[in-house]
Amino acid sequence: MVTPETPLEMLRRHVLLGERHIERQHAIIQHLTELGAPIKQALELLDLFQEMQALHVAHLRRLEKAS
Repeated sequence: MVTPETPLEMLRRHVLLGERHIERQHAIIQHLTELGAPIKQALELLDLFQEMQALHVAHLRRLEKAS
């Protein structure tokens, strides 16, 4: 039987996923740049990912401090 993850485990997973999304978005921007394609929307999405990641990390720190 699978044990449900705790809120802290879920948040750690979200932080790891966020790191992967940011890394992937950097790769996409690099590829688009090499192709000479527009990158404005890709950069905006990267900014959004980074803002979300900062929120996840701050939340994780609060939960870890409270534990």
